[in-house]
Amino acid sequence: MIYIVLSMMYPVQKPGYPPTNLIGSSATFVLTALDLLLIHPQAGRDFVDANGNTKGFPSRLVQAVQLITFSRAINTPRQVKNVPSFPEYYKRDKVIPRARFLVRETAIAIWQFLALDTLAVLALSQAMNDQESSISSSQSDTGRKWIEQFIQTFVAWFVVSRILISFYYRIASIISVSLGDSPSNSPPIIGRMANVYTLRNFWGKFWHQMLRLPLTSTSNFLARDVLRLPRPSFVERYVNVFIVFFLSGLIHVVIDSLRNVSLEELGTMAFFLSFVVGYMIEDGVIALWKRTRGSQNDSLPALWQRALGFCWVITWLGVTSPWFFRSAMTKPEEQMVLIPFSLAGLIDLPVLQSIVIGGGIVLKFVFEGEI
Repeated sequence: MIYIVLSMMYPVQKPGYPPTNLIGSSATFVLTALDLLLIHPQAGRDFVDANGNTKGFPSRLVQAVQLITFSRAINTPRQVKNVPSFPEYYKRDKVIPRARFLVRETAIAIWQFLALDTLAVLALSQAMNDQESSISSSQSDTGRKWIEQFIQTFVAWFVVSRILISFYYRIASIISVSLGDSPSNSPPIIGRMANVYTLRNFWGKFWHQMLRLPLTSTSNFLARDVLRLPRPSFVERYVNVFIVFFLSGLIHVVIDSLRNVSLEELGTMAFFLSFVVGYMIEDGVIALWKRTRGSQNDSLPALWQRALGFCWVITWLGVTSPWFFRSAMTKPEEQMVLIPFSLAGLIDLPVLQSIVIGGGIVLKFVFEGEI
């Protein structure tokens, strides 16, 4: 906690994704520690070997670090819900071969690095052009601006952010498996786009689950144990949702503050809290639809319903995302640093783009890449 406060007092001099999110992860560690020490305390019996004997101090220390840092708790009783399944490429084997895992993940990580490098250059150029064009824009351009905004929203969430988060997680997985961890402990971090037909699915099945366990544990504790709200109930349901998004917004405010973004420029909290309203609208429409149809079936919706749902999700994200990405739009030269170093200055951009496109096609057919 002291580390976080000091980092906020003295922000990162060269803001970018790697250093600020590494520091911002400390906020997640604090919530995870709160869960493990106070809400669901871990006792000595939780640190035993296969024979029931208490592990030695080094083993317990390693496991304690894993409990704090591996926030999805993969392959444990605490594992979060809706963890994405492994790609079909790995399902031919009962046990994923270590070499097969490392070769595929390394190849994809290299491609993702080049893709992020290319996207960062293109996004920076586009942001600069948008700043110049906004000065001379007129009211007649409103329709075109909305279309551009929705396209940018799609690219930001389903292309750039997805590759960005997946890249750093993949690097961590490669290191972990290389040091002896099982590949089964490193399932994908991002889900399938086919699941994005509700806001709940966007956050609960498609997006990463790194914050889910500490946030839901804290929200359940506050709503059920502290406030003693009846369960299940309408109030308890949405108080839980509010607390989760409030804490998530708070963590991202910390990260934004480390990027030298002033509080006056932030719309981060408004973005996250807007999903409380979004969930209520969505739940109401779904409940009304089921009541009208006289069915409570929770099976996979028809294709047209999922397509309509995807449009709903994109619309909500398109309206609210500018609040979240405001700093990237106003200070693109500072906020679009996605990777530690760039090759764009060494390789011509058209050549780099060709490598990324060609490499993506090769990965699709050789390693059965999935979206």
